[in-house]
Amino acid sequence: MKISKFKYIQVVSVLVAFGFLANAVSCVPFDQEAYERMSSIESARVQFFTNSPGTRPENERNRMPAELLVEAIDRADATLDACVYGFSNQKIIDAVVRAYYRGVKVRVVGDARHLSYGDRGYKTMIQHRIPMQVGNQFHIMHNKYFVIDGRFTFVGTGNITTTGFNKNDNNWILIDDIPVADDFAAEFQQMFEGRFSTAKIPNFNGNRYQVGDTNIEVLFSPHEDTMGKILEELRAAHTSVHFQIFAFTKDQVGSTFIEKHREFTEYNESVGKGDLPVIALKDHWSDDNPDSGERPKKVVGIFDKSQIHGNGQFHEGYRIIANHVPVRLDANVNSFLPGDYQAGGGRLHTKTMILDYGTPDARVVTGSFNWSSSATIANDEVLMVIRGERVVEQFMNAWRQLWMTSVTIPDGLCVANIDYYDGGNGPGDIRCASDVQPGDIVISEVHWDGWNGLTDGSDRTGTSRDAQTNDEFIELYNTKDYPIDLSMWAIHNGFDANMGFTPGTVIGPKEHFLILDHNIASFSELEPQRGVQSFKNGDFVLNTINDPRFPRLNLKNSALRLELRAPKDTTGPNPDFTPNIIDAVGDYGPPFAGGRVNDKVYSMERVFTNGAYAADGTVPGSWKQCSATEGGENVNDEFKERVIATPGEQNSQ
Repeated sequence: MKISKFKYIQVVSVLVAFGFLANAVSCVPFDQEAYERMSSIESARVQFFTNSPGTRPENERNRMPAELLVEAIDRADATLDACVYGFSNQKIIDAVVRAYYRGVKVRVVGDARHLSYGDRGYKTMIQHRIPMQVGNQFHIMHNKYFVIDGRFTFVGTGNITTTGFNKNDNNWILIDDIPVADDFAAEFQQMFEGRFSTAKIPNFNGNRYQVGDTNIEVLFSPHEDTMGKILEELRAAHTSVHFQIFAFTKDQVGSTFIEKHREFTEYNESVGKGDLPVIALKDHWSDDNPDSGERPKKVVGIFDKSQIHGNGQFHEGYRIIANHVPVRLDANVNSFLPGDYQAGGGRLHTKTMILDYGTPDARVVTGSFNWSSSATIANDEVLMVIRGERVVEQFMNAWRQLWMTSVTIPDGLCVANIDYYDGGNGPGDIRCASDVQPGDIVISEVHWDGWNGLTDGSDRTGTSRDAQTNDEFIELYNTKDYPIDLSMWAIHNGFDANMGFTPGTVIGPKEHFLILDHNIASFSELEPQRGVQSFKNGDFVLNTINDPRFPRLNLKNSALRLELRAPKDTTGPNPDFTPNIIDAVGDYGPPFAGGRVNDKVYSMERVFTNGAYAADGTVPGSWKQCSATEGGENVNDEFKERVIATPGEQNSQ
C-alpha cells in the first residue's frame, strides 16, 4: 500500500507544487512560510521517474518523464537553467522556447561537439537568440539537468533527446529544494561563464542535503572527487551491490566489484547459502527477511550490450565475467533502427548502483557519470548518492524490472552469430559458450618469452634495450567439427583476466586460432611507432596501434598459468560458481618448455600424438620445446632465424 501511495504522489504532488509556485511567484514575493509548509517531512519532495522503453517497440510503456519535465518548464515563472548534452527532444525544446518568450530568464549550457553536430535543440537556441554557452571541446560536457525558478532540479541519466526518453533505459529525479537547486545553479554558473572541465572551482558547500525523507549528496566532476566517492561507497558495501551500467572502463571499479564478489561469496559459503540464487524476484533478502530464497550477500549487475562492443578491450566486462560475478545483458532492442542496437536507441543508458539494499545503510549512486577515466578526469558530470527508504525502493523496483527482461551473456551475444551462420554464411551449427565442454578448445602453443633479439631503435631516451618482452602469442585449437562462438571469453592467469574476446569472435572447426601481442615502442605522438613485429596473420591481435595504454598478454616468465574461461549463466536457480575452464596451461610455476636459448627463443608446444593434443595442459609431460629449424609461416622473415615457433599452424614434430 505504501508503494502505491507514493506512485500516486509521484504524479500529483509535482503538479500541485508547481501550480502553487506559479501563483505565488507571479503575484507576490516568495513566501518562506508557505515554502516550509510544502517542504515538510511528510511531502514527497524527491520524486523518482523512469521510462520503460521495453525490449522492442510493441511492448514500450513510457512513463512520461519527458511530459513531466515539459509541465515543469511550462510552470516556470522566473528562471530556467538548462544544462544539456544531447538536445533534440522537440517537446522539451518547444517548452524552453515558450518559457523564453513569456519572460522567463532562460540560459543554456551545452556540449561543444553536439553544437557542431547540429543538434536540433542547439540550432533552435541560436535561432531564437536564447543565451547559450558550450564548452569542453576536447572531452564532453555530459551533464543533463534543469534548474527551475531556483527551487526545482530535474536531473538524471538520460539525454534530452527522443531516444533518451523513449528508447533507452534511463532514470531521473525531480528535487524540490532550494539549497540543492543553488548547488546545481552554482555549477551551471561556472560553465555559463566559460569554465569547463578542470578549469572549474570546487564549491565547498558541504554537498549533502536533507530533502524531506531523502538525503542527497551531490558531486560534480572533474573538480570534485567523484570517482573517489564511488569507490568509497562501493568499498563500504557490506551486503549487496546491484548495478546497471552503460560505459564501463574504470578498472578500479571493476577490481572493487571482483573483490566484493569474492568477499561475499566466501561469506555465503560459510553460512551454507552459497548455492542460492542471487535474485529471487518474489522473495528477496533483507535484514527483515533473512530466510529468503536469495543469497544473503551478492554483487550482481546488468551491462549495456552496445558498450561491450563500443568499449572494446577496455570494457571491464571481460574481467567481471571471467571472475564469475553474476551479470546479464540488457535485452532492450527498442530502436529507431530495428535490429541495430548500436544506433537509434535500444540501450541501457543508466549509470546506477544500489548498495546494501534492504538494510538501514541502503543507498543509490547515480547521475550522468559513467564509470570511466574520461568521466573521472575530464568530462563535466554530476554524481549523486541518494539515501532514503522510499526512493531507494523505487530505484530497486526499476532495477528488478530490467533484470527480469535481461538475458544471459552467452545467449545475448551468441545469437547474432547463430543467425549469421544459419543464414548460410559459414559451416553452420555454431555453438555458444553454454554448449561448450572442457577440451572442446585447447591451448595448443604458447610463446611466453617475447624477446626477439633486436635492440629497440625507437627508444628516444638514449638507452639501448636488448630485449622486447611483448612479442608473445597464444594459439588455440578447436577440436570439434563445428564453429564455436568466443564472445566475451577470456584468457585468465588464475588471478585475473589478461584479455577478452570481443563479441562476434568465432573459431572455426578443426582450426588453429592465433592471439598476438606486439612489441611496444615508447609511445610518442611526434614519432612513428616501430611497425615490425615478430609474428603476422593473427586471428585476434591485441594492441593493433602499438599503444602501451591497451591491454596486454603480459605472460609470466617465472609463474605461468593460463586458463581459457567461457562465460556461463550464473543467475538461475542453484548456480554453479566454479570457474568454467575450457582448458588450462601451467601450474603457477616456471613454464614447462621453451624460452631463450643463447641467441634464439623458442615457443612451448603442446604434445600432439595420434591425431590429438595432450589432454592435460597443467602437467609438464603435455608440453615440449618447438623443434622446428626456423620460425614458421607466420613468423616475419626478419625474425625466422631467431624466433623458433609455429604460430597458427600445426605444431612441429
